[in-house]
Amino acid sequence: MDSVIGSALAGMRAATRQVATSASNIANSQTVGTPGETGDKAAYKALDAVQISGPTGGPEVVVKPKDPATSLSYQPNHSLASDEGYVETPNVDLATNLVKSQIAQRSYEANIASIITWDEIQATLLDIKS
Repeated sequence: MDSVIGSALAGMRAATRQVATSASNIANSQTVGTPGETGDKAAYKALDAVQISGPTGGPEVVVKPKDPATSLSYQPNHSLASDEGYVETPNVDLATNLVKSQIAQRSYEANIASIITWDEIQATLLDIKS
């Protein structure tokens, strides 16, 4: 019992974290900054959500900065441009993040389905015993 529910819940947590990371990347994909700056003048640093096996063998997602998290874009008229005319832009691929979000959604749905199936099996077993 615990392994089925535990695995499904771990998968749901992993999917939720993946969706949150993709949503953050998509929402901040246009947040540019001055190269080398921090704080309000810094560009959004793109994130990667990497699925790993947790200590119990279930899926976990570790969020880390994407490598490279930003790139330079020549926009000399931008208010945040450096003296050389460059702004730092997040290294976000919208298509990749949308696909990852859809995959995570399907994973979440599959884990819900496994919980429902487990519940139905338990109900059938109880009916057989009584």
